[in-house]
Order: sequence, then C-alpha cells, then structure tokens
Amino acid sequence: MALRIEVAHDIETCRATVPIQEEVWSGDVVVPPQLLLAVTHNGGFVALGHVDGDERPAGFVFGFLGIYDHHFRHHSHMLAVRAPHRRSGLAVALKEAQRDHCLDQGIDTIAWTMDPLEARNARFNFAKLGAFARTYGRDWYGEMPDKLNEGLPSDRLYIEWRIATDHADKRLRGADTVPTLDDAEREGVRYLLRADGDRPSAVGTVEDDSHLLVEIPDDFQLLKARDRGVGLAWRLAVREALEPAFAAGYAIVEHLRSPEHRRGAYLLVRQPRHPSPEETGEVMR
Repeated sequence: MALRIEVAHDIETCRATVPIQEEVWSGDVVVPPQLLLAVTHNGGFVALGHVDGDERPAGFVFGFLGIYDHHFRHHSHMLAVRAPHRRSGLAVALKEAQRDHCLDQGIDTIAWTMDPLEARNARFNFAKLGAFARTYGRDWYGEMPDKLNEGLPSDRLYIEWRIATDHADKRLRGADTVPTLDDAEREGVRYLLRADGDRPSAVGTVEDDSHLLVEIPDDFQLLKARDRGVGLAWRLAVREALEPAFAAGYAIVEHLRSPEHRRGAYLLVRQPRHPSPEETGEVMR
C-alpha cells in the first residue's frame, strides 16, 4: 500500500483536515483551517496523509512551536487517521514527517497529550514511537462534548518524544523488540492496578519497586458504551494509580500486551533521582 505525505502550505490543504476532524471527533472540536494556515507560516506543521486508491485524504497531523521548562519544543496537538486506514502505517509516516520538520528546526522534543485509557494510542505512542510520560493532568481540557470524550473527565497523560535519539530511530524502524506483558509478569513486576473482569481492582500502594504495571482496558470506548459507570471507575482508578507513581519519580516507558492481545498494561520505571545542590555541597553561601 503506497502512502504519500502532503505538507500544508495553503488554505485548501488546511481545509482538507476539517472532514477528518469531524469524522474522528465530531464537529464540536474542529480547529479552523485559517488558524492551521497561520500556524504553518509561523513555524508549526500541518500535513495530510494519502493512501493510494482513496481520493480523500486519509489522515493528518497538526502541531505548533512552544516553550516548556525554558526550552523550545514542538507540541503535536492533533493526529488522526480515518478508520479504514488505521494499521496501514500512515500514522507512523505522519509522525516521521513531523519529526523531520522539527529536526530541521533544531528541535529535539515533540510532546502531546493522550487519554491514558486509550490502549490503541498507548501502544502507538510508547511501543511504536518510543515516547514516555511522567506527567498526569486531571480533567485537562474540561468538559468535552465530542463522541470520544463526552461524559467523563478529560484526564490526560503528557507524552514526551525525544526525537533525536537512537531509541526513537529503532522504534520507528521496528528494530527494537518490545517485551510482552507475560514477560513482565514472569519477571515478577508488581501490578499497581489490574482488571477484575471489566472493572478495575483496588489500587495498590507505591513502594520501592524498580518497575510497576498499571493495566488499562483493551477497548475503553466499547466498555464505556456498555456502561458509563464502569468507564468512570476506570478513569478514577487509573488517576489514583498514576498520580502518586509520577510524584514518586516513575515514568511510563512502555505499553505491554499479552501475546493474544487481550490484556495490556503500562510499564512504569523509576527514574534516576538527581541530588539537590544541598546534597552535593554546591549551595552558595
């Protein structure tokens, strides 16, 4: 299947993102094409993805320049692929084009937000791209009326992708073997949260483990459609698990799946702690 990336430089290309936005999210959260065009002419990036045999654009990506912790980085605000073309490799191709744009600007980090309960996005961000997350935001966007987010707090992970690393290169080329969830279980990695049927079990406590597992549903949208109360229970349980873990210095570095792809969990790793100036004796007096 031949894929083609078209970088946007004019209003017509930006306008072509609107039907994709409406199809994936609904008309309630559309970013206007005029704003997209302004972004492209001021350091940002908009690109369409095309698949041979389909006259309509199959996906798009949109991001803009930002400053985080006193450093420039690129914030990727939207990535969408229409349902018939998911698993075609188009999402990776769009991210590669965005990565090339940022590397040409001398930027080494792309960041974005994601719903921590969306397993498909988790697999893409951590396993396919090699990103990580160490920040959790409660109800980040407030109430959202679109079909993917309506009715629940819009909690988000803040994803960071270090694009100028060997790790990112290997993941994009598929040259890095990702362990399975069964591998982690055999190694005795402890669950901070796991499923009990369709519902989350009680959340464990963060102690001094080097690694932790946090299970999420395999298809959250299907589960939420069946029972909105169970969806809310998962939202609150994952929040209760990840917030203290991040505060204790852990980061999500993988989304692991069982070989039969029926279960999935985040793999959290405790990050190295950097000593304070007081501890190193470097405090100026």
